[in-house]
Amino acid sequence: MHTGEGRAFQTGADLSEMAGDGVGMRRYQHDLLDLDLHFTSWHQKVAKPVIAAVNGICAGGGLHFVADADIVIAASDATFFDPHLSVGQVTAIEMIGLAKKMPFEAVMRMALCGSHERLTARRAYELGMVSQVVDPPERLREEAQELAEKIARDSPAAMAATKKALWAALELGLTDACRVGAQHLVGLWGHADQTEGPRAFVEKRPPH
Repeated sequence: MHTGEGRAFQTGADLSEMAGDGVGMRRYQHDLLDLDLHFTSWHQKVAKPVIAAVNGICAGGGLHFVADADIVIAASDATFFDPHLSVGQVTAIEMIGLAKKMPFEAVMRMALCGSHERLTARRAYELGMVSQVVDPPERLREEAQELAEKIARDSPAAMAATKKALWAALELGLTDACRVGAQHLVGLWGHADQTEGPRAFVEKRPPH
């Protein structure tokens, strides 16, 4: 689970540092051009399911974690916005990721409006940015924990292969994505979990 402390989930780069050191974002030029980033589960190729539990403000670079999580839930008082354009910066990677998961126009509007417009948690839910709004907000971590425990009851091997197949589908056309999915499906045949799962179902007991 990825979440934050206090009033913010994640607010991105430190603008006061960028304004005062004379270097700004140029220090990250090579990392960005090479897409050699190392701060989200997608960048790190994490095989386990990752839940983002958004509390409070999620802005700018914080949207990377929303775009790259497998499941996103939000407290009812959470807000989302992208201030890049409002401070003279280009918004790109995190919003491109979001455009793969929610309506393009909603992403474009968030990018172009900058810090002048914020999405509420309810609106984010309507647009598919998050799959659950938690009310009261104090229950956010508890809800995330319950969701994680549901997920953890299933086969870890099948889960990792499923995650790889579905994320690959965001990068490929339909036919190629289905071919990759078939490889992951067949690749798990013969695994112990595929023997245990049907046997447990027939015997009416939880699988080990």
